[in-house]
Amino acid sequence: MNKENIVKEIEAMLFLASELEIKELAKFYNINIETLMGCLNHLREEKKNCGTNLKIEKETIHFETNPKYGEVVHNFFNQESKPKKLSRAAMETLSIIAYKQPVTKSHIESIRGVSVEKIIHNLEEKGLVYSSGKLETIGRPNLYSTTNNFLNYLNIEDLTKLPNYTEIRREIETIKSESNT
Repeated sequence: MNKENIVKEIEAMLFLASELEIKELAKFYNINIETLMGCLNHLREEKKNCGTNLKIEKETIHFETNPKYGEVVHNFFNQESKPKKLSRAAMETLSIIAYKQPVTKSHIESIRGVSVEKIIHNLEEKGLVYSSGKLETIGRPNLYSTTNNFLNYLNIEDLTKLPNYTEIRREIETIKSESNT
């Protein structure tokens, strides 16, 4: 079976499924993970200028709305799930997560000076942030990152479109490297 056929078949399966497991696909096609990843990356490239994007995660793949079209999709469906307005505390917390991600709750609290547990919970419920992993340290605290819904909410394509994102990320990396020495 050639790569192009596999790509088209996976696209057809994803049209019906909300998500597919990468290992299951490799087993189904009797190919190794590297070959399958080549097919998935090809499909992702094909889709990047379409209305849907292929999201490849650690173990699964799924389609998601291209952030470029988030506003028109929202307007068409008049979604009520989009937060009407976030509180100042939620916006501050969301800003910290957006610029410093992945970041722990305790790090956010050290910046804001107050507990953010309820705020993070609310932002997760609204689909603006998610637990993106665990910090490999004592207690293994959750790391938080923004979602594509966050990008859609701001009507931007990626995090680099945030104001001064590149400069702020550079400063964060400099501070991190200085604290590790």
